[in-house]
Amino acid sequence: MTVDRRSIITNLFDINALKFGTFQLKSGELSKYYLDLRLIVSYPKILKQVCTLVSTTILKDDTNSKNQVRLCGVPYTALPIATLVSIDTNLPMLIRRKEQKTYGTKKLIDGEYSCGDDVIVIEDVITSGASILETVVDLERSNLNVSNVIVLVDRQQGGMQRLSERGLKINSLFNITEIVTILKEEGKLSDAVYQSVLDYVINNQIQPAKGCEKPLRTKLEFKERAELLETSKIAQKIFKISLEKKSNLCVAVDVDTADKLLDIAEKVAPHICILKTHIDAISGVTDATINDLQLLAKQYNFLIMEDRKMADIGNTVKLQYKKLVNWADLVTVHSVSGGMMLKGIQEVINENTDSLDSRGVFIVAELSCNGNLISEQYIKETVKIAEEYKDIVAGLVCQSPDVISSPSLLQLTPGVNIKNANDNLGQQYQSPSDIILTKGADIAVVGRGIYQDDNPAEAAKLYKESLWNTYLERISNS
Repeated sequence: MTVDRRSIITNLFDINALKFGTFQLKSGELSKYYLDLRLIVSYPKILKQVCTLVSTTILKDDTNSKNQVRLCGVPYTALPIATLVSIDTNLPMLIRRKEQKTYGTKKLIDGEYSCGDDVIVIEDVITSGASILETVVDLERSNLNVSNVIVLVDRQQGGMQRLSERGLKINSLFNITEIVTILKEEGKLSDAVYQSVLDYVINNQIQPAKGCEKPLRTKLEFKERAELLETSKIAQKIFKISLEKKSNLCVAVDVDTADKLLDIAEKVAPHICILKTHIDAISGVTDATINDLQLLAKQYNFLIMEDRKMADIGNTVKLQYKKLVNWADLVTVHSVSGGMMLKGIQEVINENTDSLDSRGVFIVAELSCNGNLISEQYIKETVKIAEEYKDIVAGLVCQSPDVISSPSLLQLTPGVNIKNANDNLGQQYQSPSDIILTKGADIAVVGRGIYQDDNPAEAAKLYKESLWNTYLERISNS
């Protein structure tokens, strides 16, 4: 497929999709030009030209073939473009709604997909990047990976750079300087109009819209975050252990017997900051098992987290937690029953303050498995609860860098596996780089990639070094 780029620009000008003069934008700002690319749906030949150029760009990028790739147009102008590109490239398409359905499936993302699929986002124009980011965040919260963003026209006001700094791969087919240069050369634009547009671009670099930059949390070092007044004692302890051991690795030991649990725990102990258990799923656990686990934690300086995911009413959770508080430094909880559940846990912790070291919880805000029912509103309410009970909340279990803004809270992200992309039960895996740099994790959870390895100790060491070096890369680039 070949496309004459100059003819696309002149054709857009001829149909008045590129306008020059003085225009008031949605923001109230006065602009020297206006891009009305919605008009191209009324000109099939021009629409075909544009879509062919987008398709060619996608097919030339061989990195797009790594995983199953899907397309998603930013509502609304890019939707017909994405549809034709989907037909051209034979790549399936998703539709992201501007508002979540309140009926039927109540979906925000429509179409067939699996967690971990790559998505190429298509947009007509980029200024600040805010509309693109909204789409990216919603896709990521559906456990999809935005592998590329393709924009038809870059207004050159800072949006491309800001999204790139956020970790997104982004390409523009045209920028406004190229457009006005070609139109001037074709005799369609006067020198005065040409210069007024260039001056406008230089003098109208915009401030990033809220949420376009990486959260402050991901820019700060663990040491700085540990010293914040609002950081809970349990979060401070996690930061301290991570810094001392140079490890942000949490190993999930999801085995079925007590002997296997202790065997794996001893092998990985030197390399971890947290050991995640499912004691209720393990046979043969006795008081001696718990005691041995605590001795290992003390000897090798790590915390024990019982992944119980409690979700009942406050009084019931309080009774459940009393069985765990004496040995589990951390527990996981769901927020579905509201803040009173955390109040029950808080009361148990306060009752045992004199006899126990710091205790706390990680709240599950997002899941890494395919088909989970967590919605965007649920995530927002979960964050509010975490802020309300910050004295006992270490952080959130989530998959997206934009869920947690407070640097006093830790992001715990599961689903790391260097060798595999998924299992056959809906679990989707990410690389250490994906988890730390793209997903925004502070602590990464590795399970089968370590405990099913022939040499769990060496595997734990490998993951520890890879994850920690990626964390160092993240803060060095901030």
